[in-house]
Amino acid sequence: MPETNYPYGHGGDQDRPGGGLPDHEPTPPGYGEAPFSPSPSGGAFGSIPPGTASGPSFDSAAPPTSPTSASSAAPAPWAASATSGPAAPTGAQGTQVSQGAQMLSAAQAVATLRKVGIGNPLPTFAVGALAYIVALGAALLVIISGILAALTADTGDLTGGGTVPTDGSTSPAGDGGWQAIVGLVGIPFQLVSLASFGSYDAELNLGFFGNAAMSLRGLPLLITVAMVATAFVVGRLVQRRWGSNGVLGALLWSGISGLAVAIFAVIATRVTALTIEDDTLGLSLSMHSAGVDMFFGTWVLIALPLFLGHVAGLEKPAWWPVIADLAAAPRLALVHALVFAVPVWILMAVVVSIGMVVQGDGGTVLSMFLAVPIWGLTGLALLPGLGMLTVPMHMNSRGAVEDFGGARGNEFLWFFELPWYLWIPLVLIALLMPAVVAVLWNRDRRIGKGNVLAQVVSWAALPLAYFGWSLILLALVRISLQMQMGMVGDLGMTVGLAPWMPVVAFFIGLMVEALARFGAPFVDRFVPGPLVNWFRRSARRRRADGTPGTGQTAPGQTAPGQAAPGQVPPMQGPPMQASSAQVPPAPRFPGA
Repeated sequence: MPETNYPYGHGGDQDRPGGGLPDHEPTPPGYGEAPFSPSPSGGAFGSIPPGTASGPSFDSAAPPTSPTSASSAAPAPWAASATSGPAAPTGAQGTQVSQGAQMLSAAQAVATLRKVGIGNPLPTFAVGALAYIVALGAALLVIISGILAALTADTGDLTGGGTVPTDGSTSPAGDGGWQAIVGLVGIPFQLVSLASFGSYDAELNLGFFGNAAMSLRGLPLLITVAMVATAFVVGRLVQRRWGSNGVLGALLWSGISGLAVAIFAVIATRVTALTIEDDTLGLSLSMHSAGVDMFFGTWVLIALPLFLGHVAGLEKPAWWPVIADLAAAPRLALVHALVFAVPVWILMAVVVSIGMVVQGDGGTVLSMFLAVPIWGLTGLALLPGLGMLTVPMHMNSRGAVEDFGGARGNEFLWFFELPWYLWIPLVLIALLMPAVVAVLWNRDRRIGKGNVLAQVVSWAALPLAYFGWSLILLALVRISLQMQMGMVGDLGMTVGLAPWMPVVAFFIGLMVEALARFGAPFVDRFVPGPLVNWFRRSARRRRADGTPGTGQTAPGQTAPGQAAPGQVPPMQGPPMQASSAQVPPAPRFPGA
């Protein structure tokens, strides 16, 4: 081996080259020689920093350093690794780091909430407030119609109606005047409360003559429908355009939005109550509709349609076709009620108006039509019950009604008790409508074959929808009046539909389902498309677009890329093409 491989020699071996040099005691690494370590500024093999002892050199006459001096002056890379460490952040850097950590944690929280379907709540809150504002606008329309109807009563003239008596003291200088003004301003709030299943309560203290109390329940349906329709339609629009919520987020934010509106409604209704007090006469009057019933009614009428609107605007999942009839059935029941009630309502309004003119009561016709916002939708909601032909109107009066010109009784008004020129068209339309809506229900309907759940849902959807709508009608069209008077006694009156209406509606829904399955297919080909294609338009569009949850194929067909039962699945990948190259001929060997 070359002697250059032994720069220090071997003092104990005189036969080897360099053995005559003085002996050196063996030293640990780092004392007599520096280990190989690349320098930050060195080349491929590194370099030793200047001034660092690294043992003897043949180009220098300086003696080798001692272990003590070597240990006191370690090579630069070792010294740097021994003294280097993470620098403590300054105040500004620490603030930035903490802000960055907070932003990161907030982003992670938002991402986690989005994964479970909880997104931005502000659009949902805005829709809830908008629904209540629209209800207040409908209440103003009801007030205006009532004033116009009162002015034209018995005269038919908007300017020649009744007059308001006054004693000249109309200045609101006293406290009673301001209270009356606040009560008048609060009438829209009271009507919205009444339309939210509230009761308009009046308490009258007559001093020596005793006390009187009155409670009126009856929904101004124009206000109720305006509030519910706004919450549903705008909620669906918001979900489709800017929605970032899933089912859980829609349920959470819709409930909170309805709760906030209900709290505001209770406060506003109670503050704007009509209160009149006269200490000289011992008279006090308080009228308002704030209560627990209207609180929960407002909460439900805002939150439930808002939640359903969000769900209607969501992208449908893959299993949606299995339960699609559950969403379509309530719409068909509503269509059935409207296509029957609207023609009958128009016919009855025209016939009654003509009869009033013939009898000389034409002056009240204008007043009746001006009051349509008050009674129109209530009368329209009563007609579907009569159209079932086995559900009459129920009128109940009890107590001291004789003192007010009435009579006690528990009566039912059937359709055949109407004039013949009204009940004959009513019966004909009522018998025709189930066949009409059955054709509408059958067009473009898809029922999964071989799926037990889909079969059960397809049979149960319509009966359950008719049953549910009948329960809603029973609650909406019920009008009740309760009075308690100390000197006269108690009395009560109730008007509504017969309580067995939901049972009848259930079997009507079952009948429509049977007609749609076994009768509508024979006449479907003769029905023009524009008359029926609008009902399942969204489902047909989803099937055409191939969006998730709507890729169900018609019975007897197979989806693209899938094999029918008993067939070989198609090959995947690009189709094979025949090559145009000729097959080379077999080689020829000479002499063969």
